[in-house]
Amino acid sequence: MAVTTIESKAGNDFLIWKSPNRDLTVNDQIIVNETEEALLFENGQLMQVLKGGRYPVEAGNIPGIEGLIRRSVGSNSPIRLDVWFIKKTASTDYKWGVQIQARENTHGLVVPVGSYGSMLIRIEDPSSFVLQIVGNKTSMTKEEVRDFFLPMIERNLKDQVSNNIINKKLDIFTLDSQLVESSKSLKDSLEKDIRRFGVTLIDFYIQGIEVIGSNPEYIKIKESLSEAASLKIRAKAASETQGFYEQERQLDAIDKAIDKDSQVSSGLVGSLLSGAVKRGSNSSDGAISNEDLKYKLFNLKDMLNSGLISQEEYEQKKKDLLDKY
Repeated sequence: MAVTTIESKAGNDFLIWKSPNRDLTVNDQIIVNETEEALLFENGQLMQVLKGGRYPVEAGNIPGIEGLIRRSVGSNSPIRLDVWFIKKTASTDYKWGVQIQARENTHGLVVPVGSYGSMLIRIEDPSSFVLQIVGNKTSMTKEEVRDFFLPMIERNLKDQVSNNIINKKLDIFTLDSQLVESSKSLKDSLEKDIRRFGVTLIDFYIQGIEVIGSNPEYIKIKESLSEAASLKIRAKAASETQGFYEQERQLDAIDKAIDKDSQVSSGLVGSLLSGAVKRGSNSSDGAISNEDLKYKLFNLKDMLNSGLISQEEYEQKKKDLLDKY
């Protein structure tokens, strides 16, 4: 009798594939790829999980097949063997997209919010996965696996959006401002739900979340917020420009004060030198003329107004000048 070899014929799109050949006999071969696991069922009962390798169907090698030879001879009830092949490789081909209704607290709008992304999963417990999800199907594609988990994503995403709006004070216009944090939070909430089906959620990504559709109230508020943001930017620019002009005026005033002080100081030095010359040539007792007195008192007043001397110094110097007159 020819030996029958059973191995996976599933394409890239298939995650689970069941061999159509159920009439296996002793010495037939089951080949399991290193990236797969196989489940062997006898008459609908799971008998063994097969890792990567070659397995002959014979007594002592696969539990539950010991009586295969005895029962196959003269028996009117043939044994049915079913072999399932499950891919164990992790994949990011699980793209997802859901739409939920979200209430925006600031403006009281209920709008449709769409979100999309991808997830990285791997089947860790093939028997649990097949028994709970696959059932009587003969195969299961990645798309079907994704569709199975979509309701869980939708439910947890709705809770996540509500939490962000209520507790983090976000609105429908800024939900996508925390995609990394939201992705991690949603992954944490999904892991427990997905793990009970024998699947590990390695990573989860939210790539986008935004209001969809053409709700007129939403469009009106969005336009109003856009206009308000524009006004705020223009007001800020105007404020900064005004501050710049005020700073320029202050610098100009300082420059003028410095120039004036320089002129006063130069005049004061000149007048003192001039007075010294006049005293040396015109007066032997240190007296000053009427014009010199007026000039020096004027300069002394300028020095006071410019802050070069204090009020006390001004009074003392003024007294000294008057004493010499």
